[in-house]
Amino acid sequence: MAEPAQYPVDRALISSLADEIAHSADQARLAAYFAGNGAPTPRVLWDPAESDLPAGPLQFLIGFWRRHRAGHALPCVDIVDPLALRPALGYIMLLDVLDDGWDYRYRLYGSQIAQRFGRDLTGRRTSDISRTAYTGNFYLAGYRAVLARRAPLFSVSSSPGYVAAVDWWRLALPLIGPDGAITRLLVGNVPGDWRPASEPLPPREA
Repeated sequence: MAEPAQYPVDRALISSLADEIAHSADQARLAAYFAGNGAPTPRVLWDPAESDLPAGPLQFLIGFWRRHRAGHALPCVDIVDPLALRPALGYIMLLDVLDDGWDYRYRLYGSQIAQRFGRDLTGRRTSDISRTAYTGNFYLAGYRAVLARRAPLFSVSSSPGYVAAVDWWRLALPLIGPDGAITRLLVGNVPGDWRPASEPLPPREA
Protein backbone atom coordinates (compact mmCIF):
# COMPACT_ATOMS: atom_id res chain seq x y z
CA MET A 1 0.00 0.00 0.00
CA ALA A 2 1.31 3.45 -0.85
CA GLU A 3 2.35 5.69 2.01
CA PRO A 4 -0.22 8.43 2.77
CA ALA A 5 0.66 11.88 1.46
CA GLN A 6 2.33 14.22 3.92
CA TYR A 7 1.66 17.96 4.16
CA PRO A 8 4.12 19.37 6.70
CA VAL A 9 3.33 22.62 8.47
CA ASP A 10 4.68 25.30 6.12
CA ARG A 11 5.04 28.54 8.08
CA ALA A 12 5.87 30.63 5.03
CA LEU A 13 2.77 29.36 3.22
CA ILE A 14 0.57 29.74 6.31
CA SER A 15 1.79 33.30 6.89
CA SER A 16 1.13 34.21 3.25
CA LEU A 17 -2.37 32.70 3.27
CA ALA A 18 -3.20 34.24 6.67
CA ASP A 19 -2.19 37.70 5.44
CA GLU A 20 -4.35 37.30 2.33
CA ILE A 21 -7.35 36.00 4.31
CA ALA A 22 -7.05 38.81 6.86
CA HIS A 23 -6.40 41.77 4.61
CA SER A 24 -7.14 41.12 0.93
CA ALA A 25 -10.31 40.76 -1.10
CA ASP A 26 -8.19 39.02 -3.76
CA GLN A 27 -7.90 35.33 -2.81
CA ALA A 28 -5.45 34.43 -5.59
CA ARG A 29 -2.93 32.60 -3.39
CA LEU A 30 -5.69 30.69 -1.63
CA ALA A 31 -7.26 29.73 -4.96
CA ALA A 32 -3.91 28.57 -6.33
CA TYR A 33 -3.17 26.48 -3.22
CA PHE A 34 -6.49 24.63 -3.38
CA ALA A 35 -6.37 24.28 -7.19
CA GLY A 36 -2.94 22.67 -6.81
CA ASN A 37 -4.61 20.05 -4.64
CA GLY A 38 -7.51 19.53 -7.03
CA ALA A 39 -10.03 21.37 -4.86
CA PRO A 40 -12.27 24.43 -5.26
CA THR A 41 -11.37 27.75 -3.65
CA PRO A 42 -12.76 28.10 -0.12
CA ARG A 43 -15.28 30.79 0.68
CA VAL A 44 -14.24 33.18 3.47
CA LEU A 45 -16.40 35.85 5.12
CA TRP A 46 -15.49 38.17 7.98
CA ASP A 47 -17.91 39.13 10.76
CA PRO A 48 -20.90 37.28 9.26
CA ALA A 49 -24.50 38.04 10.13
CA GLU A 50 -26.66 35.19 11.38
CA SER A 51 -28.41 35.19 7.99
CA ASP A 52 -25.05 34.56 6.28
CA LEU A 53 -24.62 31.26 8.11
CA PRO A 54 -26.17 28.10 6.67
CA ALA A 55 -26.58 26.03 9.84
CA GLY A 56 -28.45 26.52 13.12
CA PRO A 57 -25.47 25.74 15.41
CA LEU A 58 -23.37 28.44 13.71
CA GLN A 59 -26.21 30.97 13.89
CA PHE A 60 -26.53 30.24 17.60
CA LEU A 61 -22.78 30.64 18.19
CA ILE A 62 -22.43 34.01 16.46
CA GLY A 63 -25.39 35.32 18.44
CA PHE A 64 -23.97 33.94 21.69
CA TRP A 65 -20.55 35.49 21.00
CA ARG A 66 -21.99 38.90 20.14
CA ARG A 67 -24.20 38.98 23.23
CA HIS A 68 -21.07 38.58 25.38
CA ARG A 69 -19.10 41.44 23.83
CA ALA A 70 -18.54 44.38 26.18
CA GLY A 71 -18.57 47.42 23.92
CA HIS A 72 -15.76 46.92 21.41
CA ALA A 73 -13.88 44.38 23.55
CA LEU A 74 -13.84 40.71 22.60
CA PRO A 75 -15.64 38.19 24.83
CA CYS A 76 -13.63 36.56 27.62
CA VAL A 77 -12.72 32.88 27.76
CA ASP A 78 -14.94 32.40 30.81
CA ILE A 79 -18.12 32.74 28.74
CA VAL A 80 -17.70 29.11 27.68
CA ASP A 81 -20.34 27.14 29.58
CA PRO A 82 -21.53 23.71 28.39
CA LEU A 83 -25.10 24.41 29.51
CA ALA A 84 -25.24 27.77 27.76
CA LEU A 85 -23.73 26.27 24.60
CA ARG A 86 -25.99 23.20 24.51
CA PRO A 87 -27.68 24.08 21.17
CA ALA A 88 -24.32 23.77 19.40
CA LEU A 89 -22.34 21.38 21.63
CA GLY A 90 -21.78 18.51 19.21
CA TYR A 91 -20.40 20.95 16.62
CA ILE A 92 -17.99 22.90 18.83
CA MET A 93 -14.21 22.84 18.86
CA LEU A 94 -12.49 24.77 21.65
CA LEU A 95 -8.84 25.52 20.81
CA ASP A 96 -6.11 26.85 23.10
CA VAL A 97 -3.70 29.18 21.31
CA LEU A 98 -0.09 27.88 21.56
CA ASP A 99 3.31 29.01 20.27
CA ASP A 100 2.17 32.55 19.36
CA GLY A 101 -0.59 31.17 17.16
CA TRP A 102 1.50 28.66 15.23
CA ASP A 103 -0.15 25.75 17.03
CA TYR A 104 -3.43 25.00 18.85
CA ARG A 105 -4.63 22.34 21.27
CA TYR A 106 -8.12 20.87 20.98
CA ARG A 107 -9.51 21.37 24.48
CA LEU A 108 -12.84 20.10 23.12
CA TYR A 109 -13.66 18.30 19.87
CA GLY A 110 -17.40 17.96 19.31
CA SER A 111 -18.97 14.53 18.98
CA GLN A 112 -20.66 15.29 15.65
CA ILE A 113 -17.37 16.54 14.20
CA ALA A 114 -15.54 13.44 15.44
CA GLN A 115 -18.17 11.16 13.91
CA ARG A 116 -17.82 12.70 10.45
CA PHE A 117 -14.04 13.10 10.65
CA GLY A 118 -13.61 9.55 11.96
CA ARG A 119 -11.54 10.38 15.05
CA ASP A 120 -11.82 12.36 18.30
CA LEU A 121 -8.96 14.87 18.53
CA THR A 122 -9.64 16.14 22.07
CA GLY A 123 -6.28 16.82 23.72
CA ARG A 124 -4.34 16.72 20.45
CA ARG A 125 -2.51 19.59 18.74
CA THR A 126 -3.20 20.84 15.24
CA SER A 127 0.48 20.22 14.47
CA ASP A 128 -0.11 16.52 15.26
CA ILE A 129 -2.74 16.10 12.57
CA SER A 130 -2.47 18.93 10.05
CA ARG A 131 0.19 17.11 8.04
CA THR A 132 -2.33 14.47 6.94
CA ALA A 133 -4.19 16.79 4.52
CA TYR A 134 -3.63 19.90 2.44
CA THR A 135 -6.44 21.57 4.40
CA GLY A 136 -4.31 21.67 7.57
CA ASN A 137 -2.29 24.65 6.38
CA PHE A 138 -5.50 26.46 5.41
CA TYR A 139 -7.07 25.94 8.84
CA LEU A 140 -3.93 27.22 10.56
CA ALA A 141 -3.86 30.24 8.24
CA GLY A 142 -7.49 30.98 9.06
CA TYR A 143 -6.85 30.82 12.80
CA ARG A 144 -3.84 33.12 12.49
CA ALA A 145 -5.94 35.55 10.45
CA VAL A 146 -8.49 35.62 13.29
CA LEU A 147 -5.70 36.47 15.74
CA ALA A 148 -4.54 39.29 13.47
CA ARG A 149 -7.96 40.76 12.70
CA ARG A 150 -9.59 39.99 16.09
CA ALA A 151 -12.93 39.25 14.44
CA PRO A 152 -15.15 36.25 13.61
CA LEU A 153 -14.28 34.34 10.44
CA PHE A 154 -16.66 32.04 8.55
CA SER A 155 -15.29 29.69 5.90
CA VAL A 156 -16.52 26.88 3.69
CA SER A 157 -13.81 24.52 2.46
CA SER A 158 -13.61 21.10 0.83
CA SER A 159 -12.56 17.98 2.73
CA PRO A 160 -9.84 15.45 1.87
CA GLY A 161 -11.04 12.11 0.55
CA TYR A 162 -10.77 10.24 3.87
CA VAL A 163 -13.41 12.50 5.51
CA ALA A 164 -17.05 11.50 5.09
CA ALA A 165 -18.17 15.06 4.43
CA VAL A 166 -17.99 16.99 1.17
CA ASP A 167 -16.99 20.17 2.99
CA TRP A 168 -16.98 21.94 6.36
CA TRP A 169 -18.78 25.12 7.40
CA ARG A 170 -16.51 26.66 10.02
CA LEU A 171 -16.99 29.71 12.25
CA ALA A 172 -13.95 30.79 14.32
CA LEU A 173 -14.65 33.16 17.22
CA PRO A 174 -11.82 34.77 19.24
CA LEU A 175 -11.87 34.81 23.07
CA ILE A 176 -9.51 36.85 25.26
CA GLY A 177 -7.78 36.31 28.58
CA PRO A 178 -7.44 38.85 31.41
CA ASP A 179 -4.67 40.72 29.57
CA GLY A 180 -6.75 41.22 26.42
CA ALA A 181 -4.75 38.74 24.32
CA ILE A 182 -6.62 36.08 22.34
CA THR A 183 -5.91 32.85 24.20
CA ARG A 184 -8.67 30.59 22.90
CA LEU A 185 -10.85 30.10 19.84
CA LEU A 186 -14.47 28.97 20.03
CA VAL A 187 -15.05 27.25 16.70
CA GLY A 188 -18.31 25.95 15.28
CA ASN A 189 -17.69 23.27 12.66
CA VAL A 190 -20.63 21.78 10.78
CA PRO A 191 -20.14 19.09 8.11
CA GLY A 192 -21.70 19.50 4.70
CA ASP A 193 -23.30 16.70 2.69
CA TRP A 194 -22.48 13.11 3.61
CA ARG A 195 -20.40 11.00 1.23
CA PRO A 196 -18.60 7.67 1.55
CA ALA A 197 -14.92 8.24 2.30
CA SER A 198 -12.81 7.57 -0.81
CA GLU A 199 -9.50 7.12 1.05
CA PRO A 200 -8.47 5.32 4.25
CA LEU A 201 -8.11 7.40 7.39
CA PRO A 202 -4.41 8.20 7.87
CA PRO A 203 -2.70 6.36 10.73
CA ARG A 204 -2.90 8.05 14.12
CA GLU A 205 0.13 10.17 14.96
CA ALA A 206 2.09 9.10 18.03
